[in-house]
Amino acid sequence: VFEPATFTANDTTPDVRVGRVFKTNNGSILGTCTIIGFDNGTAGQIIHIIHMDTKTDYTDGTNLQLFRGLDHTSAQTNDTITFVCVDGTKWVESCRSDNT
Repeated sequence: VFEPATFTANDTTPDVRVGRVFKTNNGSILGTCTIIGFDNGTAGQIIHIIHMDTKTDYTDGTNLQLFRGLDHTSAQTNDTITFVCVDGTKWVESCRSDNT
């Protein structure tokens, strides 16, 4: 059984060494928080993220490889996204769900 850990608000590279299931926490920030990667991952690690706000975005780039190479800027509350770590720093998206 995994209890979700909550990302620190406005963290663009959240630490993922503490678990497999995470919640976003950007509901009270001004603007949006754009995640560009994850800290302290290990090769083969799979993480699942539950959106608890509408202010968390993801940028496709060096550390995140997103679906079709496009930024993800439309996540809504209760949507999910899953990543697999390739080498400790590079993460590839394996799936996302739109639960709105």
